[in-house]
Amino acid sequence: MQRQLLAALTILCFPIPSIAQTQFDGAWDMIVRFEEGSSAGVMRLSSDGNQIHGTSEPLDENQFFPLTVAGAHDAETVSIDLSFRDEFVGELNGAIKDNTLNGQGMLYGVAVSFSAERSDRKLRAPTTHEYQPTSFELQYESRRDPVLTLVPGDRVKTELLDNEGQDADMDWRAMPGNPLTGPFFVESAMPGDTLVVHLRSVKLNRDTAKMYSKTLNKAAVQSGHVQTPTEGWGRTWRFDENRKTAQIEAPGSAISGLSLDLQPMIGSIGVAPPLNMSLYAGDLWIHGGNIDYPRLGEGTTLHIPVYRAGAYLVLGDGHALQGDGEISGQGLETSMDVEFEIDLIPGDRFPHLWSEDADYIMVHGIDSTLDKALQAATTGMINWLKTNYGLVDSEIAALLSPTIKYDIAVIVNSRPHVVARLPKNILEMVERREVLDDIP
Repeated sequence: MQRQLLAALTILCFPIPSIAQTQFDGAWDMIVRFEEGSSAGVMRLSSDGNQIHGTSEPLDENQFFPLTVAGAHDAETVSIDLSFRDEFVGELNGAIKDNTLNGQGMLYGVAVSFSAERSDRKLRAPTTHEYQPTSFELQYESRRDPVLTLVPGDRVKTELLDNEGQDADMDWRAMPGNPLTGPFFVESAMPGDTLVVHLRSVKLNRDTAKMYSKTLNKAAVQSGHVQTPTEGWGRTWRFDENRKTAQIEAPGSAISGLSLDLQPMIGSIGVAPPLNMSLYAGDLWIHGGNIDYPRLGEGTTLHIPVYRAGAYLVLGDGHALQGDGEISGQGLETSMDVEFEIDLIPGDRFPHLWSEDADYIMVHGIDSTLDKALQAATTGMINWLKTNYGLVDSEIAALLSPTIKYDIAVIVNSRPHVVARLPKNILEMVERREVLDDIP
């Protein structure tokens, strides 16, 4: 009896923390949905009794305006006021259940629904998915329903069509124009994160490829240069039985004996672009896209900034081989089987697309001209060295000037693509320092 009384007094003197002390404190992944799309950002909240306050990353469609949060809650409901620079811009009202928030409201005069989950929530264990696509996309966007929801650590085994929409059996499965497999929704991926895509297996699944090669693309030659296509020139390449080499079908041609070693690669890979945009599958930009870089094959890892909740990863445009620049406008276009694994770096605001393989760190520069693309690639490599090694500008200049390599990945698109490469055996001789923050 005396022990029970002591336990009761202890409870009175040291009360159990209330829901208000623990329910809202911390970071929440907030998604708002409206008629034409959605937006998302991390909302950081704290509570005092039944009062809530904090901040939110932008929730407007173009993700411009960071917000101030104030509100109140009881055991089952929550009401949140949102302000931008002390001006009221909206209110969200919803229900609380199992550390999730769901409801409706108005934001900037627009009716919205919303959902929020704790950023530190426990996700299911990673697994391997075998996904057989039944539909394909021709846009990079976040308005489509995902075909599969993934968590970091998941692997996906799937197939890619060729650029014209044909599969391993040469059957038409989609419209031409680099049809994409996906989109894959990555749970907990939020704007400001980095999606990491490991290309574990990239295998050809048929014995032919097609490549337009009657002439080179006009962007690859001087203005006024005249090219005369050969009448009846074919565009089919055949692979040997082991899919190691390719030969063009050109009987009687001086290059009919040409045999080229194959290097399978993925031409198009990316996520939904910023500003709630839709970009067609043949485009490329800061979201990735039709980047057509020959080193994006088996064993390469690509890091892509996330701009929309869930990332909306898609990939396609298989190439058996492609030279720098894709100067005819195509590589050896073919279908393939791929396996990829995803990971996520939360809150990693490194703003550049970059990749790595066994030999190189590679930063991708994509801009409106070839000069600007090269400058973007160089700037990205500078920022990568500052972020990952803590180097200062003089050290970076001394390191890059004698060692950097450049590849021209794309010149026939409206946005040229240049890749800056730094050998990993050079980096092994560089001392890491405390890294710098807030890279522009």
